[in-house]
Amino acid sequence: MKNTLYRVAFCFIFLFSSSLVLSQNGSKELKDAYDFDYIYKLKMTNKKDDIQFDYYLKKDAGYFGFDISEMTKGQEGMKMFTIMDNDSGTTGMFMDMMGKKIVQKSKIKLSDFDSDKNAPDYTLTEIGSKTILGYNCQGFIMENKDSKITVYITDEAPVSFSKMGDNSKTKMPKGFNPVWMEKYAENGLMMEMQYIDKKKSKNNMTMLCVGLEKTDFSIQASDYGSMLGALGN
Repeated sequence: MKNTLYRVAFCFIFLFSSSLVLSQNGSKELKDAYDFDYIYKLKMTNKKDDIQFDYYLKKDAGYFGFDISEMTKGQEGMKMFTIMDNDSGTTGMFMDMMGKKIVQKSKIKLSDFDSDKNAPDYTLTEIGSKTILGYNCQGFIMENKDSKITVYITDEAPVSFSKMGDNSKTKMPKGFNPVWMEKYAENGLMMEMQYIDKKKSKNNMTMLCVGLEKTDFSIQASDYGSMLGALGN
C-alpha cells in the first residue's frame, strides 16, 4: 500500500509543480555527489494512512532526493535514500545495510510519469487564494467525469521541481490560461491538494506541505558500490 502511495504522491507533485516530460536520454551515470538546500515536507492523508514524505531539493538543480524511511520501518540497520536525476535520466537508490553502502541504479521510466495518461480530459478553473506556511498560494480546480482535484500553488518558494521537466511538451487541460504557465513554470510549488474520486471514495486523499526547511544535507554517490560488489565482499 505504501509503495502505491509513493507513486501517487510523485504523480501529483509533478503534475502541479512542473511538467511530467522527463529526460529520454542520459548515460545512466550518477554524479559523484549531490547536495541539497531545502527539505520539502509533504503530509499525505487518506482513509487508511497518514504518511509524511520528505523531498530534498536544490535551487535550479535537475535532480531531487527523497527519504523513504517510512518504507524501511522495522528493518533494523537499513537506511534508504533515493535520487532522481533528470540530467542523466537515472534513479539511484542509496542503501546503508549490514555495514555496506550500496547503490542500485535504474533508468527513469517515462510511462510512470505520463501526464496525458494520468490527467485525461480535465477542465481547469482558477479559484481563490490562501496563505500556507507564510506563502501566498493560488488555487485551481481540475475536474473531469471521474475526479475533482483542488490544488494550491505558490511561486514564492525558494525551490521547486521545475527543472525536472519540459513544459513545452505538456498537454494542457481545457480552460488553461498561458499566463499561469508564465507565472508558475519556473518556480511553482504545490502546497496543498485535495483529490476526490467521484466513483470510489476510498481513493480520496489530501496532501499538505507541513514544512519547507533549510538543510545542508549531501550524499557522496561515489562512496556507494554496486549490489554485486557488496555481495562479493
